[in-house]
Amino acid sequence: MECQNTIKNLKINKNKTIGEIVVVVEGESEEFKLMKYIFTNVLDYNYIPIKRNKIMRDEFRSRTNPNSTIIVANTSSSNIKTIMEDKDYQDKLYELLRTDYKRSLKSIPIYIIWDRDYESNDEKIVLRTLNTFKNSMDNDFDMNGILLLNYPCVESYEISNFDKQLYKKSFKNSKAAKDLYKEKRYSLSNIDENTIFNAIGNMHRSMNNIEISNYDPSDFHKINKKIFEYENNSYNSSGKIPAISLISVMLVDLGIIYEE
Repeated sequence: MECQNTIKNLKINKNKTIGEIVVVVEGESEEFKLMKYIFTNVLDYNYIPIKRNKIMRDEFRSRTNPNSTIIVANTSSSNIKTIMEDKDYQDKLYELLRTDYKRSLKSIPIYIIWDRDYESNDEKIVLRTLNTFKNSMDNDFDMNGILLLNYPCVESYEISNFDKQLYKKSFKNSKAAKDLYKEKRYSLSNIDENTIFNAIGNMHRSMNNIEISNYDPSDFHKINKKIFEYENNSYNSSGKIPAISLISVMLVDLGIIYEE
């Protein structure tokens, strides 16, 4: 997809059948609320949450897209290394997919949504995870998965739905982004098709700032590393984190957002 400054050629396919996908998130609350709102209120897909230590039955069943299901799960802690090391989490996913969907983690797209706050996860661990989870459907690892980072936190995506100038902003840390989100009184309930286009527009303009003119979600690893290196250099030189969320890459990869 081309990272154009205009989003007028982008469309959203609310009838896109995606089968079953898994989204792995860091938090216990905000990310679940965001994923549920996008995939149920905006897209009307089935939704199944698996929270830490137990499978929740707070399910949403769609009447219009019964063949599209998003399973949102988190690991036992917010440390990013648990994505590869938390066997309990993997066992739960394996069991759910095996019993309910007759599928395995090797045949289902997985998107790992995580925050890149420099006050938490170590750079080497984040880079190792990024180098392991390169593609939603094909990795040389026990399970599929592509790592999509929020700089500095998931609120960057939420703000990007409403603030068309977010690509110009930087934050000292996650708290600064969260404070702005609260200050502006943004609400997930106001996210819709138009705001989702605002979010991908912000992402594309941020990519332009890094001299990225286009990308392929199915071969995103080099772009992912370029963004990671740019963010590291910016933080090391200025102490600020340029705001960008890569959640929109998931929607492009699934064919929900496409170029006309």
